[in-house]
Amino acid sequence: MNNFVQIEIHNKNRWIYFTKYRWIAHVLFWLWVLLENLRNAGASDTFIATFNEFFIRNFLIAIFFYLYCLFLIPYLFKKNKVLLFWSALLACLAIFPALNMLYDELFPEKRMSETARAASFAKEYFQQFINYFLNFLLFSMMLFFMEKSEEQDTQIELEKEKEEIEQVKLDLLKTNISPDFLMRSLKQLKNAAITLQENTPQSILTFSDLMRYRLYRGRQFFSPLTEELIALHAFIDFIHLEQSNHLHIDLLVNGLTEQKSIASLALINILEVFCKVPPLVPAVLKIEMHTESQSLLIHLDYSLHATDSIISDLHKYGENYSHLYGDGVKIDFENCKDAHCLINLSVPWILK
Repeated sequence: MNNFVQIEIHNKNRWIYFTKYRWIAHVLFWLWVLLENLRNAGASDTFIATFNEFFIRNFLIAIFFYLYCLFLIPYLFKKNKVLLFWSALLACLAIFPALNMLYDELFPEKRMSETARAASFAKEYFQQFINYFLNFLLFSMMLFFMEKSEEQDTQIELEKEKEEIEQVKLDLLKTNISPDFLMRSLKQLKNAAITLQENTPQSILTFSDLMRYRLYRGRQFFSPLTEELIALHAFIDFIHLEQSNHLHIDLLVNGLTEQKSIASLALINILEVFCKVPPLVPAVLKIEMHTESQSLLIHLDYSLHATDSIISDLHKYGENYSHLYGDGVKIDFENCKDAHCLINLSVPWILK
């Protein structure tokens, strides 16, 4: 698997100078060279003759350029073979001017002056080397801007993928049902069915409605407050129906609840924090809600000190919902000296 990933990365690195319409820059580069040849062409030269001269004169330097960007960079430089890369590049810069001189002997330039023909080997080699070096710098500048463009594109893609992964994680956390609570509830329903208790059908229906609501609303960005309160009442009824249950919940809602929407499962998930591990002694959780103009204010008074598990879950609850719905979600809590815990939660209204 790692080898496959490496191969894909190297293939991407190899062709980044031609993908995403960057091949147009290469076409424009060689078109500019062709236009320079046409500008310097003699009056008697036809376009076909000039084009043939352009192709012959630039054949070797094109080989050098694309050997550099298709092999030296992806297979040496980007594989951290830096010493080998620079050695190969300097060798190419030294060898290709000499090859160009040999090439010019085989295919002499028509417009070459007698002075140029009579130039010494060292002088001609130096001129060829300077020509290669300057054109190499120009070509490298073009590749450099392509690299920067690719870095920006990659950064944007990574940020987008990171946001998508984070969103998936948060959605999973938002809809996550505590395994302890789920298994304990199923066990409770099984025992109730075996002993044929009177409240067994009601418990099964309530639990079924609650699970259905969680699965449906977990996919939504917001929930109508009225629906969330109905589900919360069902959740409380189900908890009260549990055998050997030590947690009693009192719920009070103040204000208008119609035509208002809040973060999905915000009320269900805050209640589940106190139901994951049932208290060993009788406890009371008082929940009081106030509908304000901008948000829903929730005050919770737990008659016991919050355990480390509850405190950790409250922290996660605040972090997850803040990521999903912004800084409008605010939560603070404290264990008071007289053996109880106070939680204040503010959940903003979600505009449809």
